[in-house]
Amino acid sequence: MRAISFTLLLACVGAGLAQPYLFYNQGALVYVQSGALVYVQGGMQTNDNGANNGVLENLGTIRLVDGAGGYLGHFYIGPGGEVNSRPNSDIFIQGNYHNNDGYHRSTGTYAANGNTNLGGTVTFNGTQTQTFQVSVDATTGANAQNWTLNNVVINNTAALASRHIQIANHPTGGADSDRDMWIAGTLTFTSGRIHTEGATLSGGAPAEVRVLNSATTAISRTPWPPDASSFTTLVADNQDRYVHGYLRRNLVAANGAYRFPVGGAATTKGLQGIDVTAASDHYVRVYFESTPVADATLPTYCRPGDPTPSYLYTALDNGRWRIEPFSAVDATTPGTQTGPASITMYNRVVTNAGSGACPAAGTSPDDYWPTRPTDRCYVGFNATAAPAVQLVLPNNCEGSNSGLTVTRTGFTGAGYNTNGSVLFATSWTANHPLPAEDIRLTAAPAGSAIALTWTVSPEREYVLGYELYRSTDGVNFSRIAQVDKQGRTTYNHRDAYVQPLTRYFYRVGQHDIFGDVRYSNTVEAMLPASEGSFSAQLQPNPILTEGYLVATLPAAGTLSFQLYDAAGKLVAQSSYDLQAGTHQIDLSPVLAQVAAGNYNALVSWGGEMRTLRLIKADLSR
Repeated sequence: MRAISFTLLLACVGAGLAQPYLFYNQGALVYVQSGALVYVQGGMQTNDNGANNGVLENLGTIRLVDGAGGYLGHFYIGPGGEVNSRPNSDIFIQGNYHNNDGYHRSTGTYAANGNTNLGGTVTFNGTQTQTFQVSVDATTGANAQNWTLNNVVINNTAALASRHIQIANHPTGGADSDRDMWIAGTLTFTSGRIHTEGATLSGGAPAEVRVLNSATTAISRTPWPPDASSFTTLVADNQDRYVHGYLRRNLVAANGAYRFPVGGAATTKGLQGIDVTAASDHYVRVYFESTPVADATLPTYCRPGDPTPSYLYTALDNGRWRIEPFSAVDATTPGTQTGPASITMYNRVVTNAGSGACPAAGTSPDDYWPTRPTDRCYVGFNATAAPAVQLVLPNNCEGSNSGLTVTRTGFTGAGYNTNGSVLFATSWTANHPLPAEDIRLTAAPAGSAIALTWTVSPEREYVLGYELYRSTDGVNFSRIAQVDKQGRTTYNHRDAYVQPLTRYFYRVGQHDIFGDVRYSNTVEAMLPASEGSFSAQLQPNPILTEGYLVATLPAAGTLSFQLYDAAGKLVAQSSYDLQAGTHQIDLSPVLAQVAAGNYNALVSWGGEMRTLRLIKADLSR
């Protein structure tokens, strides 16, 4: 065997040369020492011309660049040829990577020429579309060491439409003849994409990028999460650095979230990233489909017992993710693992949800349900086979007020099939039960009744009328009246079926011709005790910019007001010397001292004490 050892080899190409591979190794041992550079203006091919006589040992750097005369920097391993990449070695390729029934050992424990370690990096450094093709025959196909790469860097700088590495089939096919891109180390996206679309392996399965490394950092893409500077248009940064097709990763449950930079066509959908956390250790394959999911009308996802239980859930029209578990990197049939434990979707290029901001985000806790969390506009779901929106229980109240990032848990189906499908997406609803900004309700005692007044500005032409709801706990509401539309801006109603010293909660539902309901803020009121008794109540509640304490004293004396936060800490206090009778005390000086949130007000007079709950709303929400 003839050996060539060198520290620098420069192969220059003239226009008159005709060979397609300008560094042609057939029957020699080429040994690139550590620190050495092989620079070829054109391609490189290693073939076997006998018993293991075509061998390339790389401990240094090989740079294959496009040369004169149209020659490209291909890297070709022919039948029986051997390439052994050692740790810290690099192969930079501006052309195509073809391993046609040869050996490229960069993983495993293969020992040769005094080396026992394997590793190295292959960088796809082209300025036009590059292809990746691995073909092995049935006798060598069982040994993944022969074609699995260690570290891969994608640094293709072609024009956008051509800026990718295309996984390709063997031109003649055959049983067990071709392999997709397996990576044992790391995958780094610097510039360019990997396309598995259009390649179906000889066994009938789609081509994939398969990452065996179980570290969450095995795939690097900056920035992450993807660029969120626009919700409705494709940001240039999201047209690059992802897998257009199938990506399979080795997930370990204890490690947390794994990023999957996947997406659609670079000129339409681009990067639509997702994070997946597994409930157990296994492989997960993710594929992004640009087909939108169908809309559906369903009960509210966060409020069981809502008196108007049907809302339109509109699926974001960017598309959906197909997420499937596998027991092994080479498994061809999805497994039965339960999960995923959680997913976080980064939705991009959405045209049917405005700016992506929640149109009527409320404070927390919600005015509508003071004892429960605030609803969110955007909620992740598992699509049914139709496919249409199917919400996931029991994690009812998860969601987001921004459609850009939506996290969801609670997917418990075997094989990641919770609702008859392995498709995951995001929906939004403009009719979530949050206070409507243009319907404001007030309530105040009026003799033996409670007077309710709501203003509408403006009253829309499609409104049908209003329903009044009452509750004694702020959670379970019952309808007490119906008022038809009268073309006014102010409506009134007296609730005479009330008792003294009982807290009543009220809200108004505005119904329209589309079957939708918008709700007012929720207020509370209390009739004072009968004459001769001490009583106190807050108006309105929740309080926005102005609030009052209405107190009735049977005799002159000092009224004390103390305000405590949720942790029981005294945050404000005041006292008032008052005559007998009913007084409306301005609380604005006290409220100016505290932030938005939930408080307990302790009101005392003459040894008697009343405890009231006070909610200060956040005007910025």
